[in-house]
Amino acid sequence: MSDRMWIVLMALCIGVVTGLDVLAYARKGVRRDWVRDTPRNGGWNLPMIIVFLLSLSLFTGLAGDWSASFRVFGWLSVIFLQISLYFLLLALTLPLLRRYFRAETCAILWIVPNYLYMGVFNQALLAHPRWIIPLPIKFIQGVALVWLVGVVGVLGWKILSHLRFRRWLLQGAEKVTDPEVLAAWQGELLQVGEKESEYILVTSPQVTTPMTIGLFSKSVRVVLPRRHYAPEELKLIFRHELVHIGRRDAWSKFFLVFCTALCWFNPLMWLAMKKSSEDLELSCDEAVVVSLNEGERRRYADLILRTAGDGRGFTTCLSASASALRYRLKNIVRPARKHVGALFVGVVASLLFLTCGQVGLAYGMGTGEVYIYQNEAESISLAKVTQTKEEARKVIQCRDEEALTDYLSSLTLYQAVGTYDCDSEEKQLSLTYNTSQGTLGVILWENYVRVMPSWEKDLKEQDYYVSGGLDWEKLDGLFNW
Repeated sequence: MSDRMWIVLMALCIGVVTGLDVLAYARKGVRRDWVRDTPRNGGWNLPMIIVFLLSLSLFTGLAGDWSASFRVFGWLSVIFLQISLYFLLLALTLPLLRRYFRAETCAILWIVPNYLYMGVFNQALLAHPRWIIPLPIKFIQGVALVWLVGVVGVLGWKILSHLRFRRWLLQGAEKVTDPEVLAAWQGELLQVGEKESEYILVTSPQVTTPMTIGLFSKSVRVVLPRRHYAPEELKLIFRHELVHIGRRDAWSKFFLVFCTALCWFNPLMWLAMKKSSEDLELSCDEAVVVSLNEGERRRYADLILRTAGDGRGFTTCLSASASALRYRLKNIVRPARKHVGALFVGVVASLLFLTCGQVGLAYGMGTGEVYIYQNEAESISLAKVTQTKEEARKVIQCRDEEALTDYLSSLTLYQAVGTYDCDSEEKQLSLTYNTSQGTLGVILWENYVRVMPSWEKDLKEQDYYVSGGLDWEKLDGLFNW
C-alpha cells in the first residue's frame, strides 16, 4: 500500500470513528456510559505533542543543531494556518450550522482539530506539500521568536488566571453536608452509572452560579452557591454539571484556549473561542432537556434566567452569557428537531486530517552549485543513476554527464523546512556521485532535490524545493531509459 493510500485510509478511519461517536451519543443522552472517547477526552493531545516538540527542538538547538527547531516551526506554521482557516470558516458558517444541526454537533466541530496531533505522523508520511512558501531566513527567525513569545505569554496568562480564579473560588469552600442536597447528587450519579464518585461537592461564598472547576478527576470540584435550591432544581443543576464532567468540557476549553494562544495574533481566534464556549453550553442544555417534559424544561430555563455567574478559566457553569441567553432559552423551552450531523462531522474530520501538511515553508535561496555540489562540481564524478517508479527499480545510463551537472548547478533552490517521503509511485531519479570526501547521494522527484552527503555525521539529509520546478522533459533527454 502506498503512503498516500495509507493517509487516505487513516483519514477515513478518523472520520468514521468521529461520526459514529456523534451518532452514538445522540442516542444515549445523559445515561450510562456517559464518559466518551472523543477528541474532548484527549483535549491535551495536540497541546502536549506541540510542547514536547518545542522542548525537544530547544534542547537539540542548545546542543548545537537548530535544524530540528526549523522543522518544528515549519510543522507548527502548518498547524497555525490550518487552525486559523478552519475556525474562521466554522465561525462564519455557525449560524447556518446551528439552524440545521444539533448543538452537540456544533460543539464537537470546535474540538475536531485536536486530531491534528496525528499530523506529526501524517507529515512524516506525506510525499511533499502541495504548496511551498519561500521566506527569507531572517524573517522566519524573527517571526518565530515573536510568535513563540506570544504563545508562551497568552497561554501562561490563561493558566495563571485559571489558577488564581480557582484559588479565589475555593476560599472558604466547605463540603456539602445537607442530606437533601447529597441525596439529589447521589441520585444523578446513579442515573449516569456512577455508584461512587471521586468528584467533590462543595459550597462557596464566592460563587453566584453552580459550576464545575478542575481538569483532572481528583481536582474536580462541583461548586454550589450558598443558597437554597428546591429538589427539582438540584436535579437539573447536577445533571447539567455531570454532562460537562462526562464530556470533559474543561479539557475542551483548555484545548480551545491553547489554539487561541497558538494563533494569538489572529483576532478572529478570540471571537471563535467565545462562540465555541457558547456551543459547549448549548450542547449541554440539549443533553439535559432531552428527557424532560415541558414543565421541567420551563423550570430549567427559569433557573438559567435567574442565574448569573463568572465562568473564567477552564470552568463550566450553569449561567449564560448575555449574547447567547435568548437563543439558549428558546432552544430549551421549544427544542427543534435537527439533524444529528454524524456524517458531516466525520467528513470534516477526514478532510482536516487529509489537508494537514499540504503547505510547507522553505528558506535560504541558493543555487544547485552550492547546495548540491558545494562548489566542487568539477571535481566529482557520476558513479550510478537509478530510476524508480511504481516499485520498478533499474539502473540507467547518462548520455551527457556534463550537461546534467550544468543543469543541476543552475537550479534555484530553497531549503525545505522538514524532510518528506519520496513516494515510490512518483517518477524519481537517484544519483550517486564519488567525491574527495566520500559518496554523495542526490534524489530528484517532483519539484524537489534531496542531498545526502555520506561524510556528514549521522548521514544528514536535506530537501530542497526547486523554484519553477524540475524540467523533466530536459532530464528525460539526458538518459537512456
